[in-house]
Amino acid sequence: MECELCGKITSELYKSKIEGVEMLLCKECAKFGKSPKTYSRYSLNNAVPISSDKPKKAKKPIGHKKDMFDDLKVVVEDYGDVIRKAREKKHMTTKELALKIGMKESTLHKLERGELEPEEKYVKKLESSLGISLYEDSEGYEDAKVKKESFTLGDFVKIKRRK
Repeated sequence: MECELCGKITSELYKSKIEGVEMLLCKECAKFGKSPKTYSRYSLNNAVPISSDKPKKAKKPIGHKKDMFDDLKVVVEDYGDVIRKAREKKHMTTKELALKIGMKESTLHKLERGELEPEEKYVKKLESSLGISLYEDSEGYEDAKVKKESFTLGDFVKIKRRK
């Protein structure tokens, strides 16, 4: 069976609770959690191993599943320069543009300097007022081909070891 934290294939898994989530972990990862029954620091002496004669195979993904990040709009990296250049091209001052879109002049200054990322409602107003586009095309972000069939928490978590 596969450890849900590091992905290691092992014959024995231990139930452990990490950050409030009950998981099946290998012996090495189990020490980072707590026993779900006692809520004391997990010790392998009182743990009940979950064993299997043969390892389970991971289910193969069927097609691409849509997730919440597929439709996520991302503001272009140099949005401040884009706003400033478009404003100057229209011969507008920051005060005039701020009044037109209903924003404080100081906030517009921060946007142009890249110190503050614009809220979606202001992005729409800036785009229509200046005739620009501040969102990146999501087509450029293709899903990377993954060697594994599934992810484990260990793929996303970096464990700091005590010295």
